[in-house]
Amino acid sequence: MRHLQIYRAIKTIAEQGSFRKASELLAISPSALVRQVKALEDELGAELFDRLPVGVRLSTVGEIYHRHFIGHLAEIERANGIVSDMKGMRIGSVSVAVSPQMAISFLPNEIAPFREEHPGVSFSTISTGGEEANTMLLAGSADLGLILEPTERSGVEMLASNDISLSLVLPIGSKTVLYPHELEDHDVILPSRGTGLRRLLDTHFASKRLSVRPAMEADVLLPPRLSPRPSLQFWPALGLSADLVQQMGGQVGIMNGMPRTRLALCQMEGRPLPIAAARFAGRLSEKIGV
Repeated sequence: MRHLQIYRAIKTIAEQGSFRKASELLAISPSALVRQVKALEDELGAELFDRLPVGVRLSTVGEIYHRHFIGHLAEIERANGIVSDMKGMRIGSVSVAVSPQMAISFLPNEIAPFREEHPGVSFSTISTGGEEANTMLLAGSADLGLILEPTERSGVEMLASNDISLSLVLPIGSKTVLYPHELEDHDVILPSRGTGLRRLLDTHFASKRLSVRPAMEADVLLPPRLSPRPSLQFWPALGLSADLVQQMGGQVGIMNGMPRTRLALCQMEGRPLPIAAARFAGRLSEKIGV
């Protein structure tokens, strides 16, 4: 678009009031810039600049053309922005540091429709805890963090967060509505020590003076079992697929009086996200809520 070059040249000359100063900014010799402007003036049949003893200024005709040039440049810039956006969505990648409990059902179910709309965008997910997720965000090795019970850290900002309920994963045939005292009748599976969700549960049990000794610690969803005692695993409701649990031979239940767990979508503070990551973050923010 050679005409855009001369439009930008006219704009720069008008702003600088000098061919010489404009040529320095445009990285072109003053004589070449004068020739370009003269060729355009000859084509239009009018002078665009009044030559002054020191410098130049737009002529009356030049002001009219200048307004049109500026408007055309603005339209091209807007078009370029749209095209750049489209190019960015044709290909790209999004990396997400995610709590294990949200990586089994919730996150894949959000990625799938996004990739249907933008098949050129690839995803990488890293299953990790809160503090490790913060480290990855600050190091730039993850675009987004989707974390349960996030750890606050300078330089990391929350894009969206919400408190979500905890469900139970139980074997088929067992009770689906339980009370805290019934924990002792089950083989309780708890998240790993040191994770945010485990701290939340341990704090809750201590406040209720419940002595809960886990039969197992796991951050993955395990198939429920009835023998020797029915198993019981806590899982965030938003990250739980009833169909998946049923395929594993289980069912979803609830326990009265359980706390809610905070789910947060995070990124490095002030970092402009790549287009694909920003779009996906918007989708997740809407799903999580504020």
